[in-house]
Amino acid sequence: MRYVRRRAAALSAALFLAALVGLFEAASTVLIAPAFDMFLGGSPTPVRSIPGVNIAVDFSRLSPPFLLALLVGATIARAASEYGAATATAYLGHAVVRDLRNDVFNSILKQPLEFFTRNHTADLISRVSSDVERIQTAVSETLAEFLKQSAILLFSAAVVFWIDWKLSLASLAFAPLVLYATSRFGKRLRTLSRSNQQELGEMAQVIYEAFSGNRIVKAFLMEESEGRRFRRATERLFRTNLRQKMTHALSSPLMETLGILIVAGFLVYARNAIAEQRITASFFVVFVVGLVRLYDAFRRISGITNSFQQAFGASSRIVELLEMAPEEDAGAKQLTGFSESIEFRNVTFGYTPDAPVLQDISFSVRRGEVVAIVGPSGAGKTTLVNLLPRFYSIDAGRILIDGVDVRDYSLASLRRRMAIVTQDVILFDDTIWANIAYGDANAPPERVMNAAKAALVDEFASLLPDKYQTRIGERGLRLSGGERQRISIARALLKNAPILILDEATSSLDAESEVEVQRALQNLMEGRTTIVIAHRLSTIRGADKIVVLVDGRVEEAGRHEDLLARRGAYWKLYNLQFSAESAAQSK
Repeated sequence: MRYVRRRAAALSAALFLAALVGLFEAASTVLIAPAFDMFLGGSPTPVRSIPGVNIAVDFSRLSPPFLLALLVGATIARAASEYGAATATAYLGHAVVRDLRNDVFNSILKQPLEFFTRNHTADLISRVSSDVERIQTAVSETLAEFLKQSAILLFSAAVVFWIDWKLSLASLAFAPLVLYATSRFGKRLRTLSRSNQQELGEMAQVIYEAFSGNRIVKAFLMEESEGRRFRRATERLFRTNLRQKMTHALSSPLMETLGILIVAGFLVYARNAIAEQRITASFFVVFVVGLVRLYDAFRRISGITNSFQQAFGASSRIVELLEMAPEEDAGAKQLTGFSESIEFRNVTFGYTPDAPVLQDISFSVRRGEVVAIVGPSGAGKTTLVNLLPRFYSIDAGRILIDGVDVRDYSLASLRRRMAIVTQDVILFDDTIWANIAYGDANAPPERVMNAAKAALVDEFASLLPDKYQTRIGERGLRLSGGERQRISIARALLKNAPILILDEATSSLDAESEVEVQRALQNLMEGRTTIVIAHRLSTIRGADKIVVLVDGRVEEAGRHEDLLARRGAYWKLYNLQFSAESAAQSK
């Protein structure tokens, strides 16, 4: 409703037009009786509307053509009002959902990195698309129907009370039962709707994993297994959908059953009232028509309420995202440059409180140095460098840049001074040019070209038919691994940040591609302070400092030659890798 109130003009228009729908619906209902009497030779009689007050309406002064014109005009005016109300609510609903979807997307983007490690991508996609789509239906189509039926109910009630208030009060005896049933159905549907959206998210997860990992699926002949996994997900969704539809469908027959009981009672009452001339047959027909429309509107509102309950079930998953606190950014200082050093001082970190990944890490990186982080798999190398741009918050210790704790810098100024090139290259389904300029779309063309040439992108991009306007496909899959990596290096070059983080940037490349990428990396590293996570130890022999991590602790640190001379952890790693490479080459 907070989003609805932002569109007050559209909401007001929808309410006004919906009221006109109800008014003209009631007018056409009332005109049925005099038209019936006039054309069949009868005459309308005064009708009691309020106890002790008689309101006489003399339709005999109206000519038959004029009366028919009123009836047709009321019907046309109702249709026009209904169209206007539907248009206003459609605008309202789509505008609300657009704003809501934008806010949900932005809320997700502002979450810390650990949020994305806890939540599956497919489930987040389902929330932004499927869950919001359910809300869109409720706010646009369902809201339009709700306003219209509410107006019809109000004015139909006015008509039947005007004709016979005693009978009208008697007809409302079933209302508490209807309200109770509607409430029970609503609660059940809200629960089922939430389950439905969760099942949709799980199905989307299966689809995402099977399609994105299709090479592994094919390589291990797991098509049938993935098919069974998907069928289990769709079976769960089927059962939830079926229970939801069965619950929703039950409300309409219940209302119809109550309605026919009421009509049967009215027929008995009408026979006596007409015999006593307290009401004419024509006005009793109007009463019944008005009452049927009233209960039909009530029945529809009951179904609409059920639809709203389903939307509430979906919206609860959306609200969870909207109410999440964004990534913590309490830093007020601006990191405008980098002049001295980076220092890790007794840093401890764990993804969970009882399982630290890094313990008591201490080392420093002076401006202009190249520092390599090495160690066996699972030692915490990538986790360590992710702490520098504050992708995660440390549990203990301090990380200092130029003597200031990184938590005291604003996130934007901190990350603006860092460029990252990772093993898992993230590119977007856009042109080569757009991927290089990602993060600086307004960069002058000459700067983009200089970055592309320095990263050796020009060597392959200039040979393509569309040159730099070539679209590279999802995650850049139309390019080779080396070409993708060179684009990511060009992107980092364009950023021109003083601090560079290289996270195993060449470990997944073949020998020929690695040579090209290493040339591009040398251009990138020139004049920058660089922290390198190295898989191949031969590539970091010239580093100013090598930090060896073992089981989340700094085992030793120093230059390549010094560490080999110590015959410690680095010496073991180096000899193990050298022996493996020699064995591979001999084969």
